[in-house]
Amino acid sequence: MQINKPIHKWQLSFEGDWPTSVAFLGNSSRVAAGNRGGQILVWELPDSAPEREQTEQEKKDKKEPQPPDFAPVRLLVGHTNGITHLRTTPDGKTLYSSSLDHTIRVWDSNAAESGKTELVLDSKTRERNTKYKSEEVKKQILEAPGVTVGTIKESHVLEGHSGWVCGLDISGDGQKLISGDDKCLSIVWDLKTRKPISQWHGYHRVWVRSAALTPDGQTAFIAEYSDRYSNFDAPAAQARLWNTGDGSMKLDLLKIWTPDVKDKDRTDSYNYRQAWTKLIKRGLVCADISPDGKLLATGQGGEADPGQIHLVDLESGKIVRTVSGHKNGACDVKFSADGKYVLSSGRDTQVRICQVSDGKEIAVLGKERGGQFKDWIYAIAISPDQKYVAGADIAGMVHVWQLAS
Repeated sequence: MQINKPIHKWQLSFEGDWPTSVAFLGNSSRVAAGNRGGQILVWELPDSAPEREQTEQEKKDKKEPQPPDFAPVRLLVGHTNGITHLRTTPDGKTLYSSSLDHTIRVWDSNAAESGKTELVLDSKTRERNTKYKSEEVKKQILEAPGVTVGTIKESHVLEGHSGWVCGLDISGDGQKLISGDDKCLSIVWDLKTRKPISQWHGYHRVWVRSAALTPDGQTAFIAEYSDRYSNFDAPAAQARLWNTGDGSMKLDLLKIWTPDVKDKDRTDSYNYRQAWTKLIKRGLVCADISPDGKLLATGQGGEADPGQIHLVDLESGKIVRTVSGHKNGACDVKFSADGKYVLSSGRDTQVRICQVSDGKEIAVLGKERGGQFKDWIYAIAISPDQKYVAGADIAGMVHVWQLAS
């Protein structure tokens, strides 16, 4: 990965329900994003982005022109509730999506269209533009034609969860998938047969918050937590490594991270919480494993400040270093393909890029735009050629940055 004066190249409209997931399909110009309404859109971006002239308001505010927008070309139809994650096979030909509808759906990224539909992608902007307008003008704005896109249906549905699927990852060899839900069930899937290999339940009152697989698919990381109870009745947080072949636990990371806590005290939900909350904050909400399978990156989320990223040695389970820091919590984390950088996004509406070797922050994509209750960069993806980063922004945008100008 080369990073030199990153450029904000595209700003794609996806208004309505929050965009919560993003992925590149096959190459650097095909971008997919999913939202809380269950929609998955696909854009096929041209090689070069057109220059955009300043609007009168931008001139008045002395701001640079916003990056250009571009209409999507596909809508993936099937999910009935919010999308939580998008993952692709290494060749980019198959997309996997997890959802609050309890399913994981499989999509052929090169499938032929099954139909056409019209979408309104700027609903919030339309509503803002109707302010102080006459009823006739309001009607014209709100009922203006949308964008016509082709529709594609899923090729297969993986069913096995009875709760929201909150964690999803695919192994680097493209052979296995792991999923975890809000009832704390984790399932490892064989992608060739589309059948479960193993499964296990965690603590009954917490959720699977994040999941990651090693490149060879032999080891899984699962983080569990939900802050639904008071401090005196807090469910136990968990961060563990598992053997995917038989579902046996390989390493309890919390025991390694909190060595001063005695085993008999780990059932004390109040006192033990004081120890692990310093490391986990409000949950380890995101995770990724380095291409060489040696390091785990996992981020503190849920209004955590500063929302840091822990780099963990997978053999010993020890935290090697803690890097970055997103005001009000991290949201997503990814390693570069060469393993030299770790990229993270957060509630501070920014993507931060740090060197794995020493934790030095070398670039920041985006700007703070009003804090965690305005916009989050909820999810990020890196293009196969490592030249672009895409981010799903809950303000209703999918951003694409070019890393080297």
